[in-house]
Amino acid sequence: MIFLLPREACGGGGAQRRRGALRELKKGPLHYASRWSPSPRCARSALGGREFATLLSAYYTALMTLLRFIAVLLFTIAGPASAQEFKLELPIACEFGKTCWVQQYPDHDAGPGASDYTCGGQTYDGHDGTDIRVLDTKSIADVVASAPGTVTGLRDGVEDRLARTPEDRAAIAKIECGNGVVIAHDGGYETQYCHMRNGSIAVKKGDAVAAGQKLGQVGYSGDAAFPHVHLSVRRNGDKLDPFSGAAATACDAPDQSMWSDSAAAKLAYVDGTLLRLGFASGKVEMEALEEGRISVDPPTDDWPALVTYVWAINLKKGDTIRIDLRKPDGQTLTNSVTLDRNKAQYVLFTGERRPATGWRKGAYRAAVKVERDGKTIVSRASEATIE
Repeated sequence: MIFLLPREACGGGGAQRRRGALRELKKGPLHYASRWSPSPRCARSALGGREFATLLSAYYTALMTLLRFIAVLLFTIAGPASAQEFKLELPIACEFGKTCWVQQYPDHDAGPGASDYTCGGQTYDGHDGTDIRVLDTKSIADVVASAPGTVTGLRDGVEDRLARTPEDRAAIAKIECGNGVVIAHDGGYETQYCHMRNGSIAVKKGDAVAAGQKLGQVGYSGDAAFPHVHLSVRRNGDKLDPFSGAAATACDAPDQSMWSDSAAAKLAYVDGTLLRLGFASGKVEMEALEEGRISVDPPTDDWPALVTYVWAINLKKGDTIRIDLRKPDGQTLTNSVTLDRNKAQYVLFTGERRPATGWRKGAYRAAVKVERDGKTIVSRASEATIE
């Protein structure tokens, strides 16, 4: 150990100067630093044994305090800064609110219930990722890397098939992710992208990828009830909700979003979303909408029926949804329902069969409105003309 002592305490300058130096020294082991001299022999000769031991203990305490301070400083600079620097970009190339939407969030309810990070109901029990959907199975969108990293795992070759029944889910047991990619990032972070379109994987294991680089295309392989990309985020194996920046353990956790500013703006939480308001020539089924089998053509005089429908997602128990079809003569057909439970997806329609005399010429106006707690949360109107 190097022992530092004022030079005057070890000779030169006479006894009076040595005594003065020792008084300065005893004010504290870090005092008088500009005049220290490394000399344990000098220290023993200048001080008595008891004083020397006391001073040695003080130096040791000061040294440990300094080392702890340095450790905290290094952690403050290196640790949190590294975590702060890990930001996620969107995992999908699409136009939010028009061609893609957030369908489900990670579940923050540790019990049998389900709650997203806002304490809302846009999730289901045990869901551990973020689902960003496209409209239907015919929609094409690229899945892209949310952050730079290295591909550590992937799967391709799983059939695209919407999982609607217990039999469907049994068929994809142990490959629920379907076609997917896993990327390792600095700082122990990892992202996983699931349900990609069969044959679309565009990377290979070991590839270094940049944020925004194409990994594949949105599909519906594995345990997918609708076409979407499921993004999971982990750090050192622990699952994280990128919207809260923490493990999904409480829905009122502090908001420390892992999204970049631009991504967070596009991913702003929405209470109820209308995917489509349109016209059809007959009854509208959810399965037909999901598979892109409902025509978007305007109504014509030979349609056997004229139906207006709304396709909505993330509605809440107690919401009232109403759809109207106003005909050219001013008569209005209406259908309205108040939901008895949360609805991840919902279809409502109204209309009538073609009269024997044919459809009246003119404009047909469709309108939908969703009310929650007496207030309109979303509405839309559309018009088509039969000539």
